[in-house]
Amino acid sequence: MGNITMRIVILHTVGGSGTSSRKRQQTTRLGAQAISALLLTTSTVAFAQDPVAETDVEETSQQEGSAAEVARNTIVVTGTATPVERQKIGNTLTVIEGETIETKRTAYLQDILREVPGLAVNQSGSFGSLTQVRIRGADGNHVLVLIDGIEVSAVGSGEFDFSSLLANNIDRVEVLRGPQSGLYGSNALAGVINVITKGGDGPSLDGLLEYGSFDSVFGRGALTVGDRETFVSANAIYRQTDGVSSAAIGTEPDGDKNLTLYLRGGAKLADIARIDGTLRFVDKDTDTDGFDFSGGPNQGLAIDDDSYSNTEDWSGGLALTVEPIDRWENVFSVAYSHDNSVGGAGGFDIFGSEGERLNLSARSTIGFDTPSFANATHHVTVFVEHEEEGYRNTFPFDPSQEARQERSLLGYGAEYRLDLFDSLFLRGAIRHDENDDFEDATTYSVSGSWVLGSTRLHASYGTGVTNPTFTEQFGYIPGEFVGNPDLLPERAKGFDFGVEQRLFDDKLLFDATYFNSTLRDEIISVYPSVENDLGESNREGIELAARVNLGSISFGGSYTYLDATDPDGGEEVRRPKNQASFDVTGRFGSEDRVSVSAGLIYNGEMLDVDYRNYFTNGFVAEKSPLEAHTVVRLAGSYKLNESVEFFARLENALDADYEEALSYGAPGRAVYGGLRFVLP
Repeated sequence: MGNITMRIVILHTVGGSGTSSRKRQQTTRLGAQAISALLLTTSTVAFAQDPVAETDVEETSQQEGSAAEVARNTIVVTGTATPVERQKIGNTLTVIEGETIETKRTAYLQDILREVPGLAVNQSGSFGSLTQVRIRGADGNHVLVLIDGIEVSAVGSGEFDFSSLLANNIDRVEVLRGPQSGLYGSNALAGVINVITKGGDGPSLDGLLEYGSFDSVFGRGALTVGDRETFVSANAIYRQTDGVSSAAIGTEPDGDKNLTLYLRGGAKLADIARIDGTLRFVDKDTDTDGFDFSGGPNQGLAIDDDSYSNTEDWSGGLALTVEPIDRWENVFSVAYSHDNSVGGAGGFDIFGSEGERLNLSARSTIGFDTPSFANATHHVTVFVEHEEEGYRNTFPFDPSQEARQERSLLGYGAEYRLDLFDSLFLRGAIRHDENDDFEDATTYSVSGSWVLGSTRLHASYGTGVTNPTFTEQFGYIPGEFVGNPDLLPERAKGFDFGVEQRLFDDKLLFDATYFNSTLRDEIISVYPSVENDLGESNREGIELAARVNLGSISFGGSYTYLDATDPDGGEEVRRPKNQASFDVTGRFGSEDRVSVSAGLIYNGEMLDVDYRNYFTNGFVAEKSPLEAHTVVRLAGSYKLNESVEFFARLENALDADYEEALSYGAPGRAVYGGLRFVLP
């Protein structure tokens, strides 16, 4: 009986623990914790990235120059409805180039995101365990995650599990911070993480093999035919590892298997039109551990058992771009995704769910100039989106449990961009979402960037919403949990302002930003249901970032101070007050054949939910501190020739013993090495 209880509790812990100390952590919220959708279109603004923008991105990602020059000239596709130079974005935006990701050789993108100011990453155990990313103290489901412009959050929970996203086949990542629902709609309450995958530039054949600690095997094969205008690209990635025990007090390894397949293509149909499409498939099998809720000596701790979680997700879509006249672009897109998950223990499935999302969207943008008025450039965009979602729990089956549920929304809005005197760049967006089962939402955002020589001032203000999850809205088993059809979307408003400075002939780029946001109508547990909290949660802090480019060597770092409190004034869990990072990369030797990289991540002390005294404390969970920790990594490679490269990396070089979730351990020191070959 005790084992059954432990297994049931770990299901809810993995499904939502740490999202908020005050949120319900139901077993059913794990059911759709999987990757759901990917395509070149977007389920938000018709096309946050279109084929034209993709070409520009590829060109700028390969440019050389100072850190400031690259930042100034890079074309970004996040934060506006159409691609634009980064210096024209008033929002706080971090760009991670694909070359940076490859140099660091990390297996999972989540480890790259730890270096971004304002982001907190929490991994609950071994490889493949639930990994949440928070922006500026918000919850994990307040972050909109896009892959090539399309939302990839699980349909049931509205949250993306970053343990599913391997770092290979990524061309770049753009991280936009601050409320962004005025452009992107629901879930962009705290910001947007946009992952842009590799496209054309063929013909080429790219392969990689790696082996390392914990009997880990990694392989990748990619084939591209054509160029960036007309191409077909296929990519297969597989990683398998025995892992370590997810339970900090455990000894039994918890392994993970991840197979990810990509297929992309695009073609120019005529001088005024082109079509692009994509497919993505993820099959992930993960060993997990149980959680003791028996009241015994290990009460409130993760413990060894044979729990597991398996997910299988696929998605696909098409986008048609038409530009009938110069500077008038129209994009029409369709996307469909399906996610399925199942898990249990002892060889018996205990929980499971499936969800699907259909999205139809369109965007039209026109640009024009008024040279006689402030040498101004104007871009006006209108967009519309229709989305349908369906979700059902497949395990455990109970005759009284809620049947399959469906909901839909219609969103529409507009964006206006104004460039003045080639130095002042203003932007505003407004959006209205009509929801069929709960309150409609109108959101907006404004931003500005002012370039004064080597100094750039930037500021933004916006509002954001996150819709209730399917379980919160519709419930589960009536005798155990009842949904609340009268829930309001969670709402936030926030602003930031900062200064970006270029120094020493543009070799140094430095940015300092202050941010402040307020969350209202947070959905909290009032067993056996949920309701909107009447109070406010406040988050404010400072982000610092710097990058120095000295030619063959570059280095940089970041620091974040965060003060995040709940409506009662208490400190929010899994949100460190202090975070910092430092990294250095270099290329040496003939034709830069030798590459080295080193990085340091500091995560300050933070609180987490503690159930150890739950039964002796009036059935109330406490908050306990998790110690600060520092993790160091090293990586290097050597190009034997233009086609063959050897590489190696050392993770957690100092063998730090730490926890990012209470009683869940983290992998220790690990060594990996391998071979990459490229046939252009």
